[in-house]
Amino acid sequence: MKRVALYAGLWLWAMGASNVAAQTNWGERLGFPPGRRVVILHANDMGIAYEFNRPVETGLQEGRLTSASCLSVGPWFAECVEWVQANRDKDVGLALSFVSPSRAVQWGPVAPCDKVPSLTTADGQFPPTTVQFMLRTDVDQVRREAAAQLDRARRAGIKPSHLHPHLGAILTRIDLLQVYLDLAQEAWIPAVMVDFTPELVECFHARGIHITAEMIDAVARYPLPKIDDIQNVPPADTYEETRERFCDVIRSLKPGITEVFLNPADDTPALRRMNDKWQQRVWEAQLLADPTVPEFLQQEQIILTDWREIMQRFETVRVEREVEEE
Repeated sequence: MKRVALYAGLWLWAMGASNVAAQTNWGERLGFPPGRRVVILHANDMGIAYEFNRPVETGLQEGRLTSASCLSVGPWFAECVEWVQANRDKDVGLALSFVSPSRAVQWGPVAPCDKVPSLTTADGQFPPTTVQFMLRTDVDQVRREAAAQLDRARRAGIKPSHLHPHLGAILTRIDLLQVYLDLAQEAWIPAVMVDFTPELVECFHARGIHITAEMIDAVARYPLPKIDDIQNVPPADTYEETRERFCDVIRSLKPGITEVFLNPADDTPALRRMNDKWQQRVWEAQLLADPTVPEFLQQEQIILTDWREIMQRFETVRVEREVEEE
């Protein structure tokens, strides 16, 4: 059971691709300057609550964030849609959600409950943990629900720039991972994934997470662009420590493309009821408003990007390669 739970952490590096170590990082493959650190400043969980939506929307508008993902199953998805429609130049992806971890605010499937019974609890909501989801879910029902979540986003007027695995639930089994990869390829929307190098496999094995040959083979066939790393801000005891840990993460980045994700939220009584990590989220919202952060990123010579630019560069490189091969 412990190993099963650890699989949920796979989304921190998403699942990437290759039996052979790459000669260059994804930044260089996509035409960014060699040796440079390229960062996607990403925020999760739009659509769950207004407390989550507002700081993400402000961060995107002010350029403090470059990317975000929303849940089309979230209780506050409609407000998110209204904002996205008014800000179509901003980079917003779709978080595929199958877990509802908070007792204070819950959500369930887009598809009718009688069509996806293995995905819901007795009250028609998603289960609270990834382990519960992984143990009882039917892969065909996951495929149906994932397609329904994407369809809802599109019908609402959102054209997702990328797919994101909310809480890593869809990565907990090889058949579920294949659903994630297939949907990305069929819709031609990049999924958050990182090259699965031998070093990364060794790192997972050291953590007690067994990476199967089937997983490696599945991601090796995935044709869309990937990134080189994913990082978050480690928990801290004060805002000042949160800011320093963010800076430490940036300083430690290797050349290539890294998604650094945040979970900002406004401090309200509702937030404190719905999320036991509310203080960290509030500090991460404060981090987005801190004027010293952009200055620090500039000092570190960080190149900021988003998933739209990554896909544009990927298509350009793909076309150029096809022309060379003719």
